[in-house]
Amino acid sequence: MLIIYAGRNGQPSPNLSWSTRLKIIKRTARGLAYLHECSPRKFVHGDVKPSNILLSTDFQPHISDFGLNRLISITGNNPSSGGLMGGALPYLKPSQTERTNNYKAPEARVLGCIPTQKWDVYSFGVVLLELLTGKAPDSSPAASTSMDVPDLVRWVRKGFEQESPLSEIVDPSMLHEVHAKKEVLAAFHVALQCTEGDPEVRPRMKTVSENLERIG
Repeated sequence: MLIIYAGRNGQPSPNLSWSTRLKIIKRTARGLAYLHECSPRKFVHGDVKPSNILLSTDFQPHISDFGLNRLISITGNNPSSGGLMGGALPYLKPSQTERTNNYKAPEARVLGCIPTQKWDVYSFGVVLLELLTGKAPDSSPAASTSMDVPDLVRWVRKGFEQESPLSEIVDPSMLHEVHAKKEVLAAFHVALQCTEGDPEVRPRMKTVSENLERIG
């Protein structure tokens, strides 16, 4: 298994083609939707982040660490974690410090709150934005003063509100793939829906997966 990294510390991501990224995005969404809808207990993963998305050599994503957060809370152990959506290439090394809070929904940062599937939807949206922009959640050009929303989410939302050119937001390594512009734009809109501040406004993971399947 490989762990893939879309981008770290504001640096461009490796040359993953758009078709490969879209494959990773769709299959990850499909896996989370299965966890939410098809499992007997309608599970919540609770810790969706890049280092918990492992890739096989043909870029087939596998969602890992399901249930470990609950086990850690019971045992009291708290091992340190590694980096972004796992890197896409073997020569990339994970960041020394993956800030898990950057992937948490705003309501998930309140002590004692009960995990919901909308947490996973938000976290998936942040990972998707990271893969689309090639930037880590805390390394966007315009840092925020809010601890509730990752810099990356605020920066992308601001860019769309101001109708900034897509070329200023998307991962620079994908700029040559002009043919994919409409697909990339559609994926951005899915990510923005996932990262809505109000959990009631966010779509279910099943809807997210269905919307992504229509792309391409």
